[in-house]
Amino acid sequence: MDVFILLLIIIPLITAFLIPLIDVFNKEIRKFLVLLAAFLEVSIFLIFTIDNFEKIMDGNLLVNYHLGGWLPPLGITITMDMLAFYFSALISFSVMFAIIYSIGYIGHHEGKYYVLIFILWSSMQGIVLTGDMFNFYVFIELILVSSSALIAFNRNRRATEAAIKYMIYGIIGGLFIFVGVLLLYLNLGTLNFADVHNKLAEVSYQTKSFIAVFFLIGFSIKLGIFPFHFWVAEAQSAAPSPISALLSGIVEKIYIYAFIRMFWFVFGFDILQQMGINNLIIYLALFSSMIGHLLALYVNNIKKTLAYSTIGHLGIIIAVLTLNTKLALLAGLLHVLGHLLMKISLFTATGYILQFTPGSKREDLKGVAYKNMLIYIGFTIVAGGMIGLPPMIGFASKWYMLKAFLSEGFHLGAIILTIGSIFAFVYYIKYIISGFKKMSLGPPEKFRLILTVFYRERVVTDVALFFIIAVLVSGIFFKVVFGPIEGVVNVIQNPSLYIQSIFGV
Repeated sequence: MDVFILLLIIIPLITAFLIPLIDVFNKEIRKFLVLLAAFLEVSIFLIFTIDNFEKIMDGNLLVNYHLGGWLPPLGITITMDMLAFYFSALISFSVMFAIIYSIGYIGHHEGKYYVLIFILWSSMQGIVLTGDMFNFYVFIELILVSSSALIAFNRNRRATEAAIKYMIYGIIGGLFIFVGVLLLYLNLGTLNFADVHNKLAEVSYQTKSFIAVFFLIGFSIKLGIFPFHFWVAEAQSAAPSPISALLSGIVEKIYIYAFIRMFWFVFGFDILQQMGINNLIIYLALFSSMIGHLLALYVNNIKKTLAYSTIGHLGIIIAVLTLNTKLALLAGLLHVLGHLLMKISLFTATGYILQFTPGSKREDLKGVAYKNMLIYIGFTIVAGGMIGLPPMIGFASKWYMLKAFLSEGFHLGAIILTIGSIFAFVYYIKYIISGFKKMSLGPPEKFRLILTVFYRERVVTDVALFFIIAVLVSGIFFKVVFGPIEGVVNVIQNPSLYIQSIFGV
């Protein structure tokens, strides 16, 4: 069953190559291939989960697959520990439902769209599962290429400009990461995560800290943390709604994973403390959070508001994780899950709503709630979760983040978390009220589709409702995921287990 973790990377990649070949013969078959591959990917993940269920519940999952039988540090190792399992689970289910949503939203006439989304899927799994620096960097760049093309998919000026800006920032961020990888190889002669970790102990503090700065800047750009936040809103608002949901909900979380893997497992968190920049990271992340919420409050465009809100939440997640206590790591990882569910819910619901409006401004949404009251009420409920209202998962994760900041005497973090929630209430309520406003009778076609893009409207609404229900259920039963998340936290706080596992110790 160890080979299953390799299949999680290979299946979406093979599917991406098969789609154009099948299109040559029969485009109608594509829809079956797309769904079959998505369900196969998730099925393999579920089989792996069932096979390792006891290890997962005990928090000691450590599975390695050595390509070609070559052991590290010479060979390429694919590794699944609790941290990788957690993020791989988020990827598997998020992308599957995004594909189902896309079938209703985009239709089957665009084969290139599905090629790109499967490459994106494979790349995210690759980042999470790879055990060496080279493939880590390659998968990061594959995410950039595929997501840039997806952002520009609408083929208009705004989408193209957003994609170019996204690519420029992504290339710069990737360049810093590449230089960091190159410096590690030149100094250590290895790229295996575990081997790098062990050999870094023999390198001088100055060299180690110099290399760490390159990775830190690279990931800050990829995450859109201040002062590198300018590209986020344009990219997420210009993309098709299923891609906006993926960019905000899961792609940004992959860079959180990369940040954790690099600075807890490879370099060791003590490098940030020795450099005296762990608090600087927290302050920059908190400032980024405040900037995100302020800009969300300022703009009059629902998708941009959601995108700027993402900056606010990413900032607070990075800040609380960098506290590096058990409670802080637990709270940050819980909010990773909560934000993923809530933001995908909001973007999928918004994608449906905007098909019945002339634009994305608040005034354009006037009365749209009466087109589909269930979806709009769901949007309102999930917005409440983003604010931090019970019983949604956003309340639970924000409560634990608040406790984490206060327990460490980091009152500024608690204040910004609270202010961000207040701002969120203000900017969400404006759109909600506009949607529920009564309007004078207009022409009969008032609520006809402005853009006739729906292939299956029912598919779109069902996926949006699924995520809305998931937000509610996960909020009520949030303690169910505490066991696995605590296992993730234990792995993060004891990186030697991961290192020893790769070498088979």
